[in-house]
Amino acid sequence: MNLEIISFLKTALECSVLIAPVEPGLTFQELAEIGKRAGYQDGEIGDALPHVGTGYFGVKKLLPSSQETQSWVFYFPEEPDYRNFEAFDFVVEELNGLMRSQGASRALIERSVLVERGAARGIPRNDVEVAITWQVMSKQLTEKDGLVRFANGGVRGLPSEQLLMHPRPHRKPDRERAFQIVKDVIARRSDGRPARAEPLDAFAEQLESLGYGPFRLWWTQTVSELRLLDPNSAPVSASVLAAALVEGALTFIVAHARRIGHFQSPDYAKDPQTWRIDKLVASAASGGSSAILDLPTKARAEMLIRSRQRIHAGRLLSDFPAGPPDVRPDEARDAKATAEQVVRAILDWLLKNPLPSR
Repeated sequence: MNLEIISFLKTALECSVLIAPVEPGLTFQELAEIGKRAGYQDGEIGDALPHVGTGYFGVKKLLPSSQETQSWVFYFPEEPDYRNFEAFDFVVEELNGLMRSQGASRALIERSVLVERGAARGIPRNDVEVAITWQVMSKQLTEKDGLVRFANGGVRGLPSEQLLMHPRPHRKPDRERAFQIVKDVIARRSDGRPARAEPLDAFAEQLESLGYGPFRLWWTQTVSELRLLDPNSAPVSASVLAAALVEGALTFIVAHARRIGHFQSPDYAKDPQTWRIDKLVASAASGGSSAILDLPTKARAEMLIRSRQRIHAGRLLSDFPAGPPDVRPDEARDAKATAEQVVRAILDWLLKNPLPSR
């Protein structure tokens, strides 16, 4: 049992509450996609899923288990922290006011009214929804027929007051990594984009339209080899193949992108064998809001390129005269995840800038 994967997927479920508090949770398929995009493999993801969350009859999504949500009663400063404690305090303050004015038996309020009151105070609606769902799932509040109340009577202290008792934040490295992936997966439920579980497979479908149908076999075989590699025993090979896919995907879109204003350097009018992966990445990330790659994706691609350079002895001698550092298995897993992130960004860009019909 891989505790690292279990912990990461549990964090993904927690992120679903922060991102979609009205419809929290993730399906098995979504969790599998999130795990793959984080660099884990099918087998280890499948082994981890039974230990990640709780399923309920008639509900398609897994939710955080009661063992996990019990700890949500305690508020510690965390880094990163996507909770808005102004919203958490607001919910408690409103119910405290009702406790004082109406008494415990009548201290309840429509969830929708509570959310709108928060919005009138300038608190984002989603943040208020998060505060409510978080406290309902941790059994601090109850919700029935749309009415919210304290689970037990009595005026409560504000959640933010607990933060002051713990000056040092708890690091949550999995949360930062999981949050953006979960946000994208949830957005795909309703924003019209295909819910592609495998961007590397989906890109193969685009090659014909891009005019590179004969290269589909090369692409598919490279993807297959990358997936079959064990990052523990072949981390350098994983980085090399991941970089090859990044370079390939960018190379295959240059002609289409040039027609709509990208890759305008004269270099891209030359033979493709003269194109360099670092220049391809830089060009794809230029153009501001219309860029193909955003800055975080560009940064990850650049890290992948540096790892890939280990196959060039001359570069190693120049960069590491005392000898190169070893490539760790986690770097190899990150290389796979980076390739998927870059290709997914390209697919999203193609969706916004469709290819002409052939």
